Formats: sequence, structure tokens, C-alpha cells
Amino acid sequence: MRHNKFLLIAASAAALTAGNSAMAAGFAVSAQSAYGMGNAYAGNAAVASDASTVLTNPAGMFELENPVFGFSAAVTSTGVDYVDRGSRINPLFGSDPLSAGNGVTTETTGGNPVTPGVYYARQLNQKWAIGLGINVPFATSSQYDDDWVGRYHAVETEVTAIDINPTVAYRINDKVSIGGGISVQRANALLTNKIDSGTTCQLVAFRGGIPNPAQFCSAVPVGGGQTFNLAENTQALDSNVEIDGSGTAITFNIGALFKPKEGTKIGVAYRHGTQHELDGDADFTLNPVLQGILAGGTPPSAFLSDSASTVSADLPATLDFSVAQMVNDKVELLGTLKWTQWSSFDELTSEFANPEQDTSSLPFAWEDTVTASAGFNFALNNKVTLRAGFSYDQSPIPNPRARSPRGAANDRYWYSAGGTYQINKRFSASAAFTRVEIDQSAIDNTPPTAGSPTLRGEFDFDVNLFAFQLNWHFI
Repeated sequence: MRHNKFLLIAASAAALTAGNSAMAAGFAVSAQSAYGMGNAYAGNAAVASDASTVLTNPAGMFELENPVFGFSAAVTSTGVDYVDRGSRINPLFGSDPLSAGNGVTTETTGGNPVTPGVYYARQLNQKWAIGLGINVPFATSSQYDDDWVGRYHAVETEVTAIDINPTVAYRINDKVSIGGGISVQRANALLTNKIDSGTTCQLVAFRGGIPNPAQFCSAVPVGGGQTFNLAENTQALDSNVEIDGSGTAITFNIGALFKPKEGTKIGVAYRHGTQHELDGDADFTLNPVLQGILAGGTPPSAFLSDSASTVSADLPATLDFSVAQMVNDKVELLGTLKWTQWSSFDELTSEFANPEQDTSSLPFAWEDTVTASAGFNFALNNKVTLRAGFSYDQSPIPNPRARSPRGAANDRYWYSAGGTYQINKRFSASAAFTRVEIDQSAIDNTPPTAGSPTLRGEFDFDVNLFAFQLNWHFI
């Protein structure tokens, strides 16, 4: 029972963690604006040159001389190669290599559909400014083959969230402004994985007091004097679980912008952690023989039957310290250090409407991270600004044992470039491209529950991000 309960928990947990493949260190999309992406988000909380500052640091709205409306669109393209290095079924069932229809290598593609962002900011007077940001803070999709070696850990992942963030700012004096906002986030998820019907049969038989579960499952009575070998680790006999869920959470962000001297801006921005709950359903499609075993018990078992579920987790706070320094009238240097409190993501608590699925907690061992970025803007002329940046984005996953195929990426290195073209007084357009290089990601994942298989191998990633943004300046 604990093994299969894990499969349900793991699929639900991925609703909160799968967005890792969207390329932020945990599971957030770092593609909020084309302007910022071109610098690899260096100076993000200080530069305040477009309306997306309502998200990154609302105190920066005073740097926009006129009301600005911005629309951005970003795409993440991800290719994943997996090489198996000895994945096996649990020693309780013999430690045989996990079967796979495509052998020891797997290729899959993932990424995001177009993720939009809409931003508006304006000064009400010399002291007050307001803004609104509507964006997609995380969105990802990936699809492994149904018969790949890690199918008991993950097959399909689709996660999307929409965030609405109204903000307000107050200018204390010419050198200091502060701001803050409320963030309402709606998340939706769909996740699937396979269930090993043979090992499940043995665990159910053991739970039912059958003396030799392996022998029973190798000759399951199916009527008419016939028996069926419900063998473990057999793809053709796999069952399936599909999790869908959604939830709404509320948090806040605050920021301050300091201008100690002409040409120097220092920004500090904090976004509070979020307590997320995803309410949804767990739908099981069981092998007919396994279904017959559960239905034929005395009394019949409701284990692995469709059920409502709720998964709860505390998602991390972030603290961003940024600097923007004008060197001359053409060159601006940018830098950022961003801390993310991934240690708050210590466990996932799962509750099920089905009384045979107990409330459970799945522990995590993620660590706090620091992201460091550096970049520059170069004003080529009064129409064109070019920019570039580099970022080191630390992974919160401390070792291969804590890695999941739904979020397998390691430390990553951003190489970004972009530019802005001033079309006329009212309109400007920005575009950016980022190439992300990721350290090879080893996985050696054996969930801490009885009967769980081990996924052992290496992931290699190919990642590119594209973004476009149009700004409308109300002059």
C-alpha cells in the first residue's frame, strides 16, 4: 500500500515542482520580460526601464516618466536526453533492471507554450504611482514515452499558473521610493505516470495476509480454472494514474529604490513565500487482473480507486539586491544577487477523500540558492539600445538522490542578448534570446517508501529561450 500511495503522492507533488523544466532554479519561469531577459535579469530590481518593474520592484515605477502599457510573450524550448545507468526494481522484488521499450536512452522534448505578460504603470502625482502586472510565473510541459525506463516516476507533465499583481508606490524624496503589492495566483496541473501492476499485486497480497505473494501473483485465478501471471516490471501489464488539480494562493511583494547619486540606482525587492494547495482528482486506469484482485477481496478494496485529493506545500520567498550604474551617457552596468528560500519547501502534505489513502507527507531536502547576474545596456543611438548579460542560476537540488525526472535540471548558466528599438515617441519594441547551459544532471532516485523502484541515470538538456515585448508610452 505504501508503494502505491507514493505513486499517487509523487504525481500530486509534481503539480508543484514540475515547472523546473521551465528553467528557473526550482520551478519558476524567468521569462517575465524581453527587456530583462536580454540582460539575464541583471539589475532587475534597480534598472526600472519598462512596466514589468511592477513585478520586479514596484518602487521603480517612478523611473517611468509617462504611463506605460507593456505586452510580452516568451517561449522556452527544451530538449532532454536521458541515458540509463542501472535503474532497477526494488530489492523486495529481485532488483532486476527496469524494462524499457527504447533501451537505455530516452529523448523527449518539453518547454512552454507562449507565456504572455501584461504590465501597466503610471504616476498619479509626484508622490504616488500605481501599476498592474498579469503574467505566467510558471508554465511547463513535458512528455516521456509510455514505455521509458522512468515511467513509474513520470510520463506527462503540464503545469500553468497565472498571477495578478496590483501594486502601489510612494516617493519619500528624490532619492528614495518604496512600493508593494498583492499577488493572486491561480495554478493548474495535469500529471501522469505508470504503476507496476505486478509489484502492486504482491504488496496488496502481502497486506491481505497471503503467505507467498510472489507465487500468488504468478498464478492469479481469473475464472474458468484459468490463472494469469501478473509479472512485475512488465510494460504490457502497467496500470496508469492521472492527477489533475488547481488552486488559488495569495502573497505579497515589497521593494525599495535608492538613488544615492546621479547615475546610480540600488534596488531591493522581496516577494513573500506562498502557501499553495492544489485540489483535484486522482484517476486510476488499472490492469484488469489487478482490478479484479482489489474488487474480489473480502471486503472489496477501494485502494487505487478514483479519489479527490489535496496537496499542500510552502513555496519559497525571494530577496533580490540589484545595482544599475551609468558609466557614461551610452553605457549602463548592471548586477544582481538573488536569494531564494528553497529550504522552506521541506515537505508535501497530501490528503485524500478515499479513506484507504491515508494523509501522508513526502519529505524534500532542497537547499536555499543564490543567483548571480551581470550585464550591461549600450545606447547605440537615440533609436537602438543593445544589451547582454550572464547569470549563474544555482539548483536547489543537493544531490542525485533528491532529483526527479519531472524536475531534473542542475546548476545552469545563462548567456543572454537582446535590444530595444524606439519605433516612435509612443511605441518601443524589445526582443531577447537566451542560451542556457546546464551541468549534466545525475539521478539516483529511490523514494523512501516500501517497494519503490530506483531510477538511476543522467540527463542532458538543450535549452533556448525567446522573448518579445511591445511597450506603449502614453505621451
